[in-house]
Amino acid sequence: MALLIQPLVGQWSDRTHSRWGKRIPYLTIGTVGLSFALMLLIMADTLWLLVLGAVLVSGFANTVQAAWQALIPDYVPHAQHGTAAGTKTILELTGVVAGIAVVGYFLSRGNLWGAPLIVMAVFFVILAITIATIHKVPAASAPLTTKTSNNSFSILYNSMKEAPTAFKWWMLNRFLFWSSAMAVRTFLLNFLEDVLHLAPTEAQALSSRLLIMLGIGVFVLALPAGLVADRIGRRPILIAAGLMAATGAGLFMVWRDLNLLFIAGGLIAAGAGIYASASWALATDLAPKDQGALYLALANAASVMGSIGGRLGGPLIDGLNNQLGTVNFGYAVNFGIAALFFAVSSLVVLKIPKHSKRAKSQ
Repeated sequence: MALLIQPLVGQWSDRTHSRWGKRIPYLTIGTVGLSFALMLLIMADTLWLLVLGAVLVSGFANTVQAAWQALIPDYVPHAQHGTAAGTKTILELTGVVAGIAVVGYFLSRGNLWGAPLIVMAVFFVILAITIATIHKVPAASAPLTTKTSNNSFSILYNSMKEAPTAFKWWMLNRFLFWSSAMAVRTFLLNFLEDVLHLAPTEAQALSSRLLIMLGIGVFVLALPAGLVADRIGRRPILIAAGLMAATGAGLFMVWRDLNLLFIAGGLIAAGAGIYASASWALATDLAPKDQGALYLALANAASVMGSIGGRLGGPLIDGLNNQLGTVNFGYAVNFGIAALFFAVSSLVVLKIPKHSKRAKSQ
């Protein structure tokens, strides 16, 4: 749904002329639709209604996201994109933790409606704040791009072909880094059980501690990295992030001591933390002013493809281990590929010009 909905809604939003502007109609449609979808999800009494509710929740959530994430290039000055990206990352992470806590609280008491009702209320409050803020802060003016074709998929295809070369390199960098991070994160628990021979409960506890470390790394370093990226540029931060994470993934290949594995995990966590802000700041830099929603939707598509690619490590690990009659080699290859992809992501950054055309124009 993210691969389909976000680019389509993004291009529609970029081309919308209304008294409410380009973004508010889609933020409103998405918020209202999401509320009804959540109600359907809770009330579903058959599998098909449950699936339909889940699909609609994803569709309307991505409708909101496509318009919302374009607000940074619309309203934030270029020189503050790193700070904005860092703040965005921290608030998203805080929201994820708070959401899990709220859902867990109500579900533990057998209340299925509590969390969805709170989510609906929060979305409408956010919508009201966003509408009020947008009308107080004028966006930089820019002519809207016109296309001769009325076919949405044709416009989307042409936009992807016409994307600046720098943005294509950014997408490759994002795919490489994100797929590597997912390859480590997804199979960490299996690695602890199969290779280190930990009991399931012990492996779960240790895996949770390592993942918490990853979250803390992102939370602590995202905003400082964004501030530094605004001062020295995006490329040095992205290169350093890739190399740090590559070192951590490489150490997972050879280290078996639990204390040393925390060091390896810390390197990946630090790399992910500083990468999160600098990467998104660069995406907002490279997105054309009149196509911010579409290009940032394509940026998210690179993350989704990275998530899919990272999970392909599962068949790889099992296939190699079954073929060779071992429990170690598949994981070593998985972490080795992750380390390679992290390192290559740093090399790809060198292909991105230091200053985009948009940055020069501002």
